[in-house]
Amino acid sequence: MKNLQDIYKKYEPKNFIEPSLYPLNKVKQGLRNENGTGVKVSLTKVSTVQGYDVVDGDKVNIEGKLIYRGYSVEELVEHLDDENIFGFEQIAFLLIFGKLPDKEELASFHNELLTIATNTMTDFSYKTSSILNAMQIGVLKLYGTDENPDNDTLEHRMIKGVHILSSLPLFVFSYYTDVHAKTYWETYPKPDKSFAENILYMARENRIYTMKEVSLVDKLLIVHADHGGGNNSTFANTVITSTGTDIYSTIASSIASLKGPKHGGAALKTYEQFEKIIHDYGYVQDEATIREICNLILDKKYNDCSGLIYGIGHAVYTKSDPRATIIRRECKELAEEKGMMEAYNFYETFEKVALQTMKERKGIETCANVDFYSGFAYRMLGFRKEIFTPLFAIARTSGWIAHHLENRQSDRKLIRPAAVYVGQLRTIEGDLDEQD
Repeated sequence: MKNLQDIYKKYEPKNFIEPSLYPLNKVKQGLRNENGTGVKVSLTKVSTVQGYDVVDGDKVNIEGKLIYRGYSVEELVEHLDDENIFGFEQIAFLLIFGKLPDKEELASFHNELLTIATNTMTDFSYKTSSILNAMQIGVLKLYGTDENPDNDTLEHRMIKGVHILSSLPLFVFSYYTDVHAKTYWETYPKPDKSFAENILYMARENRIYTMKEVSLVDKLLIVHADHGGGNNSTFANTVITSTGTDIYSTIASSIASLKGPKHGGAALKTYEQFEKIIHDYGYVQDEATIREICNLILDKKYNDCSGLIYGIGHAVYTKSDPRATIIRRECKELAEEKGMMEAYNFYETFEKVALQTMKERKGIETCANVDFYSGFAYRMLGFRKEIFTPLFAIARTSGWIAHHLENRQSDRKLIRPAAVYVGQLRTIEGDLDEQD
């Protein structure tokens, strides 16, 4: 009896598709145009990302913009003054409903998020090393507790989506703290407080925090809430939604996409890169030394030898990533409060030198992305690295809900793209003759 893995390995070379076949067959690999821009596959009013203009077929770099329902994220964050700690709730409402809430609408939304839903998902009888996998299982279990999970009205889908969003932090911190603090969160511990404050309270074993820390968590949730219709998890959401399936299946598929290291795992990669640098060099601020580190990384001689400086560069943003700008500012303020300015200055100097090195080595204008400072933010907040991506998923669920509702309302066509067959045409008789 032959081993199936050995059999598969034997035939692997025959199944490989040569990269040269993509342009030959006019197939845009990764749904990317030749100039690196994304292929346009849908319309949306929810959000968009701007990092360049296209003039006569060429990309022209511009300052980055993240737009939620027509508003720049920078303007929205400025609108949320220091005393307003319900920022994420306002942004989630904006994405889902299409307008900023008035006081009564915000109160209703906050009530639905923090006092109506309960944690019916947590089940420790199944084991998985990934909280993201556990979240998918948990979301699909909500389908089983819903008396009418396939109700197709938009209003019912919206409520189901809000209840998924509400349940995820309770589930994540029950699942997460089962390992560490042995706490099960059936309901929110502070229902009169904000979403961000409850998350920080549940994440902290000693339950002690400052309002500046709450502000940072709130901003992290805001900048991760959505990122246009073209990112992988939102596109997965769009594809699955087009089948007409329930919102639980759609959100679970989006989480599955986000779990991939090429998508949601970027903050963790960046965090681990800087942990290694800090271990080896300390909070170095000598520009010559940092330039040497950057060159070693680009030469595939340091860190994971991938040749990538994690946290630097983005598929869309060129001159700046507005999310990084917001988180950098919040990090500086919290670093001042915590007496961690040496660490902050290290990150700021590293960003400056890394951008210079990328310009010198690759001749490109690029920027620090949101993951550059997010890892430092999570570090200051004391979050363990296994919840970085789950926190991202919690925030992004608000955007996934919005895109799901938009696509159910406006686009009833099943997404069914074409693929070009590049395999051989064969006959069984011919193959038998070959074996003889």
